[in-house]
Amino acid sequence: MTEEASTDRFNPDQPAGDPESGYRLNFDPSPSAIFHDFCGENKIEGASCPHCKKPLLRLLTLNTNDEALNIDPKTLPAVHLLYCWNCSIPFGEFSYKIENDGSVVLLQYPPRMPESEHGPDGPRDGYTGEFVHRRVSLDGIGQEEQARYKDFWNSIDADPYDCGVDTIGHQVGGFPFIYNPCRTKCPSCTEDMPLLASICDDATGNSPDSVSECDSFVGNCGVQMVFHFCRKCSIVTGYSSCD
Repeated sequence: MTEEASTDRFNPDQPAGDPESGYRLNFDPSPSAIFHDFCGENKIEGASCPHCKKPLLRLLTLNTNDEALNIDPKTLPAVHLLYCWNCSIPFGEFSYKIENDGSVVLLQYPPRMPESEHGPDGPRDGYTGEFVHRRVSLDGIGQEEQARYKDFWNSIDADPYDCGVDTIGHQVGGFPFIYNPCRTKCPSCTEDMPLLASICDDATGNSPDSVSECDSFVGNCGVQMVFHFCRKCSIVTGYSSCD
């Protein structure tokens, strides 16, 4: 009976998270932590924008030696979260496959939209498409907060402000607040792709509403970059979301 009620409340627009437990990025990790690479120069083979012909914006490279991710490092050494704000990529789904050696093969991306794209100057003044490299770790979200976000995910018409889940930040797995969530099918196996991460508009930490424009990705605290990951096919699909 409980399971049926839970299914009735489930919001079909909300993808499942994998890992199911959520983690926030810690920008001041302890020396003993497993490190992940946030931003920095993109030297990943194959990770060039198909339109701009320049290296894609490297947002986060997740080290699969971190058991929190539940990904076999012998099969896949890293998962890269990549994007571009200069061309049409923010106007649709952007997918790429990560090979066993960590290189990338682009699979699908939106066609050019010259009249709508930000272009070479990017979405804000001083945009370069590359941000300072920082080492981060994954910190588990508390059970009470996680349960609150999960309840909101399983609702259909709840108000995020009333539920206390409207805070956005960088999160891996779990049930992050996403303004306009989308379910995504893997372009290879066509199965639902679990949500892997949500990246907010802060290139220095987890506070997009208080960061200076020069330390933001696009200069809009309501922007998120959302990434799904098909573990069976090693394929990442990203899209942008906005309030």
